Amino acid sequence: MNIVVGFKIVPDDTMIKATGDKIFLDVPLKISTYDKNAIEEAILLKEKMGGKVIGITVGNIERKSVREALAMGVDEVLAIKTQKADVYSTSLAITENIKAFNPDLVIFGEQTVDSGTSGVPGYVAEILGLPYLSNVKSLTIEGNLIKVERGMVSYVEEDETQLPAVISVGGEINTPRIPSVRQIMESAKKPVREVEFNPEPKVSIGEPKPLIVNRKKTIIEGNMSEVVDKLISQLREDGVL
Repeated sequence: MNIVVGFKIVPDDTMIKATGDKIFLDVPLKISTYDKNAIEEAILLKEKMGGKVIGITVGNIERKSVREALAMGVDEVLAIKTQKADVYSTSLAITENIKAFNPDLVIFGEQTVDSGTSGVPGYVAEILGLPYLSNVKSLTIEGNLIKVERGMVSYVEEDETQLPAVISVGGEINTPRIPSVRQIMESAKKPVREVEFNPEPKVSIGEPKPLIVNRKKTIIEGNMSEVVDKLISQLREDGVL
C-alpha cells in the first residue's frame, strides 16, 4: 500500500507570546499536533499491511522536524519550498507532487494549529477527484474498501468508500509514538527531496495581531439576588441583553 501523509511545520503554539498589539513568532518549530496523529496512523497501516509511507510538507521545511517525521517511521519526505502559501496554493503544491506516487491513501491531520482552516484535505481530494472522509477517529481497510468512524461532536458516524481516498484525522485516533535514539540516528540516512513550487496564492496574510480585550473590572457586591439584578441591569445597559 502506498500512503502519502501530509504534515505542516509550524511555530510551537505553546511558546508564542503577545505583548500589546504584537505577536512574537520567533519560537522553535514543530510538527503540527494532529499531523503527528496522521503520521502515526500511516505508520500503523504500513506495519499492518506493508507498503511505503511518503511524507509531504509545504512551506517551512525545517530539517529537525522533517527528521522527526522520518524517525517516527516515514520512509521518505518530499519537502516543498514555497514563499507564499495559502490553502489553495498548498493544495496545488501537494497534488502536483504526489501524482507520481499513485497513492492508495492520503492522510492529513484534521487541522493545523497555526491556521485551523481544515481546508487542505478537502481541496486535495477535489483536485485529485478522490472521495474524502473527514474527522476520522478509527478506520479499517478490507481489500479496496476503507471503513471509518467519524467523530461528529455529538455523535459518531460510520462511513465507507473505495480506495484510493483522502482522509483527515484528529487526536482521538491514536497516540503518536516517540522515536528512539536509534530511530532518530537512522532518520539521517532516509531520503529527503526538496523542490520549489510557487503558484500565486489567492489569499495574502498581513501582520498578525492579537485580539485585545479591555475588561471593565467592575465588582458587584451584595447578596445573591441583589448581585443578579445588578448584573442583569449592567448587561442591559451594555447592550449585551
